[in-house]
Amino acid sequence: MKNNINNTGKTIALVSFVIGTIFLSLYLYYGESVVSVFLAFLFVIAAIITNTVILTVIIGAAILNRVDRLEALKTIITMLINIPIAILYFYMIATFPGHKFLL
Repeated sequence: MKNNINNTGKTIALVSFVIGTIFLSLYLYYGESVVSVFLAFLFVIAAIITNTVILTVIIGAAILNRVDRLEALKTIITMLINIPIAILYFYMIATFPGHKFLL
């Protein structure tokens, strides 16, 4: 069962990354007319909540189970890598020329 938690964490991290990248790509290519900033914002909120819950469970599993601790730590790092990527995406949207979002 511990491997299911780790696999779920890695899958959630990958899906969050892919969907976020799709939203960013559509926004940068088409602008606000095709990709609703509101829809992307809802995705970000849902991703934060989902990733936080899964991350908390994996941290708890790593603390309680010494056998699978290394695998859990790898999953935690994989999930945390999305944070600087999300910050970079936000910066790209905020400073994208020709769009008035946050400027």
